[in-house]
Amino acid sequence: MRKITLMILMAAGFAVMQLQAQNTLGKTKDLGRISLTPVVSDEITILPAEAKSFLVNKLQQIATLNGPGGQTHNPWFVITVNVALLTKDIVAGPPQMIAQDLEFTFFIADYRQKTVLSTASISVKGVGTNETKAFIEAIKNIKPTNPELKQFVENGKNKIVEFYNSHCDFIIADAESKISQKQYQEAIYALTSVPEICKDCYMKVTGMVGPVYKLYINNQCRTLLNQAQNAWMSEQNSSGAGSAARYLAAIDPEAACYSEAKQFMAQLAQKVLEDEKRDIAWTMKVHDDNVDLERQRIEAARAVGIAYGENQPQQVYNFKGWLW
Repeated sequence: MRKITLMILMAAGFAVMQLQAQNTLGKTKDLGRISLTPVVSDEITILPAEAKSFLVNKLQQIATLNGPGGQTHNPWFVITVNVALLTKDIVAGPPQMIAQDLEFTFFIADYRQKTVLSTASISVKGVGTNETKAFIEAIKNIKPTNPELKQFVENGKNKIVEFYNSHCDFIIADAESKISQKQYQEAIYALTSVPEICKDCYMKVTGMVGPVYKLYINNQCRTLLNQAQNAWMSEQNSSGAGSAARYLAAIDPEAACYSEAKQFMAQLAQKVLEDEKRDIAWTMKVHDDNVDLERQRIEAARAVGIAYGENQPQQVYNFKGWLW
């Protein structure tokens, strides 16, 4: 009895923990904010590989300190850079040093539309005992607080807001198309990618998120219930009941088939009790009555979109021919 009870309690507890985690997402992972994906292209052939990570971090700092920033699950909007060597001098030692004047041209771009939203260029010098160290020192000399970079990011931010507000109908149409194909996660991902700052569009898509999430959990409920029934049919004993319970514990209590899932769990408990003289403890997920349920559903739906975005293949970026 203890074994099967523990298994079911753990399964249900895990589901509760998942729900709680979904509803306490940190702001840095919230798709509702404008974010830029920092990208340093391998097409920059003069940049030593060892210096690439320094440049990615610098792009991250520029984006974060000047407004929109942070990694995003929507790879459309990128902050990237091209590097040009202006001069290179050998300085007599000891030790012998390499001094380089470099021009960094920064871009905020809509990668999907292949459109440049904002640009800025800064020249800096880097000195080191070898070429790689000279590049790294030059990157270190780029100041994220530079007023020109601040204006660069602000311009890009305004263009992104304009994009969402002018393309909102297309975003909604794309989501509706996905809904018609029962691609609910993809639809939620598209809708929750609209930042809150884009108020006009955000208000339109937010009203759609709740109903789509309802469709998603109803679809998930039926899938999970079928899996639970199959698990029980393949092994009608305490082990099969434990497997079934893990599926049932993942069902959202707002789903249409939730009551059916509870009835099935009660049947399992009775069957095991009759056949094996064992008891099964059943704990379903519950919502905190003190929490705004509507807001909770929006956050849970957003978590579905984030999870979908995280599971997508890593984007490969190519900028030659349209960015530089």
